[in-house]
Amino acid sequence: MSDSFPKCNQAGIEFVISTNDSLQENVLFLSDHFPVAMYTQHYSHAASDYVPPHWHNEMQLIWVSEGKLAYSVNGDSFDLDSSRILIISGRQLHSSRTVRGDVETLCINFRPEIFHPLVLEHCLAPLLDSPSFSYTLFPLQPYQAARMNELIHAQTTTLRYFSIMNFISQIFEEILDQNEKASAPTDRQEAELFHDILNYVHSHYSEPVTVKEITEQALINKNKLTVLFHKYTAMSPIRYLNEYRLYQAKNLLLSTDQSVSEISEAVGYHQVSHFIRQFRGSYGLSPLKYRKRYGKK
Repeated sequence: MSDSFPKCNQAGIEFVISTNDSLQENVLFLSDHFPVAMYTQHYSHAASDYVPPHWHNEMQLIWVSEGKLAYSVNGDSFDLDSSRILIISGRQLHSSRTVRGDVETLCINFRPEIFHPLVLEHCLAPLLDSPSFSYTLFPLQPYQAARMNELIHAQTTTLRYFSIMNFISQIFEEILDQNEKASAPTDRQEAELFHDILNYVHSHYSEPVTVKEITEQALINKNKLTVLFHKYTAMSPIRYLNEYRLYQAKNLLLSTDQSVSEISEAVGYHQVSHFIRQFRGSYGLSPLKYRKRYGKK
């Protein structure tokens, strides 16, 4: 289910991104021969659009053209607005949500193989292969904002590959010149452990999952589990579990005709009245009113 993801548009094709059971995003390329995807995203703050923790093999460049996002990459949290560009390396766990209003973004997903082998081997490989390069943030230059606005408004039925390649190349040239490695070294074992924990929670959220069960599954103690959840999600394990249940409930409200009681049971709430209170507390509306306001007309 992907109804709560922001709405996307790539070369006139509207879609919503989706993930598989391993939290991997299914990146949509317009061409099988050139692994680049460029699309805009619209987050509706009123509908509580957000992108939960996920990853993809491709690198990603993100620019927020309007509004502000609360972003997280491998447990590092920061605000992202139009003043900075974010580049995320492949296979990094990241998520985003609105702060106080609607948000428009430009996303460019790409594989390093788009670069000439000599450029990749001698210029980019030392950076991309470095464990410290999980993401980088750097100030936006005026010419870059103008260039990205051109890319946004030039979208047609095909992508302008040369323009995109030139822009990405300029960005990497600046990263290499300034040596901007903003993130601390990533503990890959820790990230993989938390990835497995999220997989377990996402697979069993409809059951009466307890913190004890999660710790036994992960072979860690309660304190370590709490530290991991606060680092990567800024929530306690139980709060994350409840928010994920409500997130799935919201998707069911938007994409099915199931009753509120059926949805409550499906997402792990066995008392409908408690489910309704929790849903209203998170989304500001009762489940039925939310469906009426944001469901398909």
